[in-house]
Amino acid sequence: MSYRHVKDWRTLVGANVQIRQDRTVICSGIVDTVTEDGQILWVQSPVEGRRLFEKTELYQAWATEECAGFHYKVSRNEEVSIASSDRLELQPA
Repeated sequence: MSYRHVKDWRTLVGANVQIRQDRTVICSGIVDTVTEDGQILWVQSPVEGRRLFEKTELYQAWATEECAGFHYKVSRNEEVSIASSDRLELQPA
């Protein structure tokens, strides 16, 4: 399974992640919740239960792309729509 570094934690709710610090995997699991500002997230780990991680403590989130569409970044001024050709398109709100 390949992971990629995700800087905007707000996009990770429901994603399968590894939390890393200094290139070491600290925890793996599913992101349960993320604060509105994206600075704190909670991971539900099958081994360790629910854990909290803060960006200020230099944790990094690495995620798989198994959650369809989670890797698309949409700004507040844009809305996502699916065209008849099933392509994802960004349109002004």
